[in-house]
Amino acid sequence: MRENIVTVLGGMRRALAGAVAATALSLAFAGSASANFEAGLSAYERGEYEQAIDIWKRFAVAGDVRSKKILGDVYSGKILEDSRKSAVPLETGVGIDNVEALKWYTLAAYHDFSAYTPPTADEVNARILAEERLPDIRFRMSTSDVSKAERLVSDTFERGSAYDLYRLGDMYQRGAGVAKNNTKALQMYSLAKARGVGEASIAYENLEKLMTSIEVKAANQAATDWQPPLPEEHTGQTSQQKELERLKRELEELRLQDALEAVSDIDVELIQRALRSLGFYMGSIDNAMGPETRAAIRRFQYSRVAKDTEMTPEEKEAVRTGVLSARQTVELFQSAAKAEHPMSQYVYGIMYVQGIGVEQDGQQAVTWLAKAAGADLAIAHYALGVIYRDGTTGLNEVTPDKALAARHFARAFALGYKPAGDALKLLEFEAPRNVE
Repeated sequence: MRENIVTVLGGMRRALAGAVAATALSLAFAGSASANFEAGLSAYERGEYEQAIDIWKRFAVAGDVRSKKILGDVYSGKILEDSRKSAVPLETGVGIDNVEALKWYTLAAYHDFSAYTPPTADEVNARILAEERLPDIRFRMSTSDVSKAERLVSDTFERGSAYDLYRLGDMYQRGAGVAKNNTKALQMYSLAKARGVGEASIAYENLEKLMTSIEVKAANQAATDWQPPLPEEHTGQTSQQKELERLKRELEELRLQDALEAVSDIDVELIQRALRSLGFYMGSIDNAMGPETRAAIRRFQYSRVAKDTEMTPEEKEAVRTGVLSARQTVELFQSAAKAEHPMSQYVYGIMYVQGIGVEQDGQQAVTWLAKAAGADLAIAHYALGVIYRDGTTGLNEVTPDKALAARHFARAFALGYKPAGDALKLLEFEAPRNVE
């Protein structure tokens, strides 16, 4: 087969990749890798956690296997295993992130010592421990999250040297650290051999014999079109953006809590009915927050996290407080409404009317209230009457319609809801007013 020429294009992506060439995976810090890791460890022991993680990340990218392994520990919530003393909790304030953990464990497990002076016992041990932890963390992750981590691993190698491209090709061919993919393997071999890696030429020829002409063509085209991934600092959110997102979430939770506290009709009885509709509560509807109700709430809370692969058993148990948070209250009525419980459909519809825990949306409010009214829930008909009498604000506004208002008020009154009769009598004399 004729030799494929890999086109090397100029442009911003190449310039950015070149700017970080000094920190490629294969960069050797001969004689100083241990000192680099220890610098991060010293910062950690002083309680300077952000600085410690920053140091470990810098030298992990530069090729320090101990830094790679400990970053896996940081993001998986493991303990700090320091050869100078017994294991202690690794507390950095960083939440568990299995995707990041798998990424760093994989990079440590497939670390290449050939570009360095002979590794120390601690460095070899770090690689062994990282490899041992791969099956456990993969077991805890969804298929999509594993794929995300593998993409991060691949991007890290692709930002590296020509030899890193060859190593990545070998990983793809063996299915080691990334999903087996011969087309990707041949692409990486093609890139590496075009950059002078002799082993890549041999690997390319051997793998090419095992592939179809269509697969070979696809791999070579991918090599021709390939551009190195942008450096990590040029991808994702900036630290300022992340902080703004965090503040936004906090403000949303505060707004939600205030809104729920202002709604008097979300009482214990409604909560009990919603819990019963979902099979969590079998006691009497007594409007009392007693032990049975608390136990039912705990069962509901646990059900929300039971299948979360990113939470430890201890974290899941901590969720079972028996006291509904603002967010959990919304989730309870949402779940019960979707389970076709009329009273919960009514409550969920009112949440859309007033923008409690959800975006204020007139059409969504009508949808859920109509479901409840379909079960002849008088108060739901009354609420629809109010909506059509007054209209709504927010998204998908509902405009006033006296004919529809009269129809729902009449139905509510016929079902025994007396205030609907008064509303029906006054309908002729009232001008439309805002629902709030």
